[in-house]
Amino acid sequence: MKRAILTGITGLTLLSGASSLLAIDHQIGAHLRFRYENWDNLITLGTNTAVNSFKDRSFFRLRAMLWDDIKFNNQTSLRIRLNTEPKYQMGPYYHMLKDNVDRRKFDQDEVVIDNLYLDIKRPFNLPLDLRIGRQDFLGPDTYGEGFLILDGTPGDGSRTFYFNALRARLFLSNKDSIDFVVLKQKERDVYLPSLHPSYDDGNGKNYIYHKKRLTASNEFAFFTYGRFKPCPELQLEPYYIYKKEENSTTSSYAIPASYLHNIGLRGVYSFTKDLRVRAELVRQFGEYSNGTDRRAWGGYAFLEKAFPNCPAKPTVEIGYVYLSGDDRHSKKDEAFNPLFSRNPNWNELIIYTYLLENINKSGAIAGYWTNLKMPMIRVKASPIKDLTLQLSYQKLYADEKTKNLPTFMFSNKGTDRGDLYLGIVNYKFTKSLDGMLQYEIFDPDDFYSKEAKTAHFFRAQIQYKY
Repeated sequence: MKRAILTGITGLTLLSGASSLLAIDHQIGAHLRFRYENWDNLITLGTNTAVNSFKDRSFFRLRAMLWDDIKFNNQTSLRIRLNTEPKYQMGPYYHMLKDNVDRRKFDQDEVVIDNLYLDIKRPFNLPLDLRIGRQDFLGPDTYGEGFLILDGTPGDGSRTFYFNALRARLFLSNKDSIDFVVLKQKERDVYLPSLHPSYDDGNGKNYIYHKKRLTASNEFAFFTYGRFKPCPELQLEPYYIYKKEENSTTSSYAIPASYLHNIGLRGVYSFTKDLRVRAELVRQFGEYSNGTDRRAWGGYAFLEKAFPNCPAKPTVEIGYVYLSGDDRHSKKDEAFNPLFSRNPNWNELIIYTYLLENINKSGAIAGYWTNLKMPMIRVKASPIKDLTLQLSYQKLYADEKTKNLPTFMFSNKGTDRGDLYLGIVNYKFTKSLDGMLQYEIFDPDDFYSKEAKTAHFFRAQIQYKY
């Protein structure tokens, strides 16, 4: 691992040095994130622990990032960022390599280039900004709340989020703009070299030829996303997304190709400074390569009220999430597709229970949000300076009953998924150092088999940014 980090630093130094002759400014940065996680009854809700992949997990993970933002002039800049995240498993789960015998506690990981893009602002004095290359759609670049577009590489967890994309942002006014984006994602990174090899498990579940699996299949997408502010109180964000998911060439699961159109609208309306509503609705339609027709709906609505004059300055959110499920009596497939948002949205625990439910669509990658009705309440507060607290209760239902799923985990009869309780505490020690504790409990109901047990997810984290 020490050699890998030194190799990464050397590579970044060479890249930065080669461009420094033309640069007028450099902003070098680093980020370290250390996590401990404990998964108890997550993937099969404790109903099947004989298979290694279904076993409970207790592990440490260290993500290290190093970057340089290079400014050539007021219009042109370049970002280069390296990333790696080795993990150490303490059991009972372990890393199984391709001979199906070699068991490893340590996942050495590869050093990857997870950001490499060129920014060009207002070329030829046009009302247009261009970003070309490997980039994240996070922070100020997030599309809405990340409901459909957030993580381009769900296969490696939260190590990377990048998209290989070309983005053009057309400014219609100071408040209104439209983005045009073309992107292409691969099952493993084939566009840029890795500086240190990962393992090879031989079946493409977690690794493909010494590189991490990033997606369930090769993917292509085009989308246009508008941001309009017709009045000070209202923000409207209409969009159209086309996504193609190819037949998987390396997965052991038969996943047909998919062609999906998405037309949606997100809106935020502020009644007052402390009261607002957020909502989004999307219609999905298309087909699989086997001829199956696809029709689905998805959306959410949240009413958010802040109480700035109360102790701890709480904010209360009451909301509802709807993701259509597949009607087992229909010849069509009505199941919602989360597109590029196979990541923790409203909680983290549930994304792992979705693995066996959707493995013929998602492959061995968590986070395929679908078939869900979820009323929820969330409270955020700051009881003391630099400390924030989040508590949430979520009641989960299935939109449709399932069919032919493994009976050791699923009842294939009920629609009550169960109850989820979530708590997160964040503390900011300094401007550069912060920590976090997260705990979730899920109590399953009749959507799952009678043998399903209560699941627990725990995470402790500390991170430093330079």
